[in-house]
Order: sequence, then C-alpha cells, then structure tokens
Amino acid sequence: MALNEGGHREIGGQLFGEQLAPSQFLVTNLTVQARRGSYTRFIVDLFQAARDAMRFFDSTQHDYTRHNYIGEWHSHPSFKVRPSGTDLTTMRELVRDPGFKGTFAVLMIVRLDADCIAAAAWNFDPLGREGVAQLEIEND
Repeated sequence: MALNEGGHREIGGQLFGEQLAPSQFLVTNLTVQARRGSYTRFIVDLFQAARDAMRFFDSTQHDYTRHNYIGEWHSHPSFKVRPSGTDLTTMRELVRDPGFKGTFAVLMIVRLDADCIAAAAWNFDPLGREGVAQLEIEND
C-alpha cells in the first residue's frame, strides 16, 4: 500500500473519474506519484501528472463530458486530515488559472492511522466558492 511505503513523507497524485449525475462523481482512477514529498510537503511532479492524465484520457476515448479530472490528493502522515495554508493556496491558484478548463477541483487528504484510513475532501471552484465535499469510500 502506497501510504505504508510513504512512511512519514507525504505522497499524492491525481483523481480522475466519471460523472454519475450533476454534482456526483465516482473516482475511477487515483494516481500515485513516484516521487515522494517531505515530512511537511508534497510537490506535484508536473511531467508525471501530464503523463498520467493523458493515459486516463486515452483510456476513456477523451470523453470529457463523462470522464474527467476531478482533483488532487495527498497524505498528511504527520498532521490532521485538513488542508494547510499551502494546500488552500495551491488549490485556489489551480482553479483560478486561466488555463484551467474545469468548473471545480477537489482536494482529498488522507492519513493512515494504524490500519484505518482517515480521509476528507474539499471542493474549490473558479468563482471562489469552496467547502467540504461529501466523501464516500467503498471498501473492496
């Protein structure tokens, strides 16, 4: 499991998925970046992120109305499952970037506590609206 391998260093990646209904999405692909972060920070590898995105879009025949980028995720192995100031700034800059083509982006933060995964998610949009996103985790 990637969270175990990450140890006390933050890890992360991208969330891709399928729109099931308005404002309801199923994450079908969660990438894990090869390069880990530090004890206090995760930095996205833009080259791997671009490759992972193209792989996802190729696999869904570029059907962007149904299958698309949902957001980012990373771990907080040493901190609460809440966005830091840096996390908030990063997500706000992402959705307000003129090149951002989406209507929202989700940030999910996870933490492994013994054998249990704690997770929470936040939604950000280009108009500055943000808040807690409802997160349901299926255990396979």
